[in-house]
Amino acid sequence: MAEALKVIPKRGNLASSRCPAREIMDSTTGLWGYLIMRNLIKDEVLRFAEFKSRIDGISEKMLSQTLKRLERSGFIERKSFPEVPPRVEYRLTKLGRGYADIAGEICEYVEANIRKIIKSQEDYDQKDNSRPWQKARR
Repeated sequence: MAEALKVIPKRGNLASSRCPAREIMDSTTGLWGYLIMRNLIKDEVLRFAEFKSRIDGISEKMLSQTLKRLERSGFIERKSFPEVPPRVEYRLTKLGRGYADIAGEICEYVEANIRKIIKSQEDYDQKDNSRPWQKARR
């Protein structure tokens, strides 16, 4: 790890295809990452089943993968208790709190402007004269 840090600049550059910040962004900024972070901002500590019940449509596999990515990036910490049945809790790290604040604002912005966004999409679709196979998937 120390060797890798020697070649990484102090600040990332997402415009560069070689920047490791791209992988971090890709693995943490999807819908599921935003929703996990947003739930952790609201409640300090959550268990796996609580995420599952609060995030409609997320599969156990996707939840598990996203939690691991967020943990790997240092945004959340996982604490396992030696109990039967096992108990595992997730909470934000200091680094994750800063990220979660921003993720929460993005979620709030989209929710607050959903009607305008949908209207823009509908207007675009009506003007779009491209061939059916060239249209964006929805």
